[in-house]
Amino acid sequence: MSCFHRVHPILCILTLITVISVNADIKKDCRKQSQVSWASLKQLRTGNFDEDDQNLKCYLRCFMARNGILNNKNEIDVERALRNLPQSVQETSKKLLLRCKDVESDDSCNKAFQIAKCFVKMQPEILRDVPFV
Repeated sequence: MSCFHRVHPILCILTLITVISVNADIKKDCRKQSQVSWASLKQLRTGNFDEDDQNLKCYLRCFMARNGILNNKNEIDVERALRNLPQSVQETSKKLLLRCKDVESDDSCNKAFQIAKCFVKMQPEILRDVPFV
């Protein structure tokens, strides 16, 4: 069931606009904070993860933290992460998040990068469904 079937359509539209606006602000802030290049973000969008791009890694850390996917201990909050995904991929995504959440790394940016890489490797359509960029 879509949002339009459960509540008033105008409320749905206003909520969607707010979510898009907030997400755009998060992405903009994270781009600025990490100083990631547009070229790196475009590569990410195609599933190309550059292991040497520290700025991209920190962008992903910022994006995941600001969206509530990673907590302040740099751990995945599975239930909160699922709330940020489209309903159509939530069931499969839960299994994948549980598989990918235990990636080991001393560096918080690298850990976020490895988690994202694991997730996309196992579920490539996430690049289409989740607006990382």
